[in-house]
Amino acid sequence: MKYLVTGAGQIGTQMVRNLVEAGHQAVVLRRSQKSVEGAEVLVGDVSDRRLLARAMRDVAAVFHCVHAAYDADAWRKMLPDQERAVMDLAADANIPVVFPESVYGFGAGAEDLTEGDALAPRSPMGQVRAELLAARREHDATTLSIVASDLWGPTAEPSTSVAHLAVMVPRPRGRAGYAMGNPRLQHTLTYIPDLATSMIAAAENAAELAPKGDLIAHAPSITECSLEELNRVVSEEAGVRRRTIRPVPAGLLRVMSWMHPMLRELSNQSYLWTRPVLMRPGILSDRYGLEATPLRSAVRHILSVTTP
Repeated sequence: MKYLVTGAGQIGTQMVRNLVEAGHQAVVLRRSQKSVEGAEVLVGDVSDRRLLARAMRDVAAVFHCVHAAYDADAWRKMLPDQERAVMDLAADANIPVVFPESVYGFGAGAEDLTEGDALAPRSPMGQVRAELLAARREHDATTLSIVASDLWGPTAEPSTSVAHLAVMVPRPRGRAGYAMGNPRLQHTLTYIPDLATSMIAAAENAAELAPKGDLIAHAPSITECSLEELNRVVSEEAGVRRRTIRPVPAGLLRVMSWMHPMLRELSNQSYLWTRPVLMRPGILSDRYGLEATPLRSAVRHILSVTTP
């Protein structure tokens, strides 16, 4: 089968890897001219509907992985129009669109999140995510949103992955890690290759999963985990002395948030790190048997491709 992947960041790059490994063709539409191994690359903006229509030619589904800077204002300015363009043309072509999604739109509900729970955003970024999900539900296109908790993996961008900032980057080098909130609290982590596998399964089974045209489902994720547990496993696998993760004081984060938009957004999302986050398995696990990669196996793979 042939699929379109829009964007080639931490999720889009992994999508292409999974597709190629499964024997599929991948077309990538991205703004950069940089090549993507195994894929045909079209250069341009996803809002260019003529180019987007060309990219969609003969594809079975679209994986919409384009994103914006970690800033609620940037999200609100860019993401709705981009998603609308993709959904409009996908509806015309009668093909599904699969989106990666976060727990932000569910607010404090992420403390114990089950598929079907209501949206209840409590931050500016969460409000944007909730609005995007509502727009997908109302659109004529078949849309499948695959929810992930905090992302980590071989293609993760350390600047936006708490697991990498706090553990995967500093700990293999023997340095101490720092994190918001309480690093000992249970916190679901979603391995990016597992998210990609889930999105492919959703595309392949779109008619069954979304008979009414819309689905919100959970990617299989590591639920019995915390940043401190990740720290323990990484320390063992990297052969370094374990050093406890140091919490960043909430007051300091608030002060720093005045100086940088990303820190402001992290401060707004800090509620996710002061209470547990549990994203329970759903239909992709129950019906199709998808499972999260075990924590230690994932750590070993990441270290094998990222450690000098």
